[in-house]
Amino acid sequence: MWEEVKAKILSFFEVRRARKIGFLFGLIFGIIILIFGPFQTFFTVFCGVIGLYIGSRFDEGDDLVGRTLKLIEEALPKRFQR
Repeated sequence: MWEEVKAKILSFFEVRRARKIGFLFGLIFGIIILIFGPFQTFFTVFCGVIGLYIGSRFDEGDDLVGRTLKLIEEALPKRFQR
């Protein structure tokens, strides 16, 4: 029985996969907005996007911490710098 269900689900996604995945993502996103509200949902998605960006930069071997400290040091006035 479970094999039949699994086969039907896999065959469902074989044709126009991106369109169906996009629909499911939109449906889930809409349900989350209805349950938690738009501002909490957008804040959560925004934090997730920032985390994705930071994680991808670390995966690429970028010195994100060093660059951030350098930007902060350049932005501060001279009296606050070491």
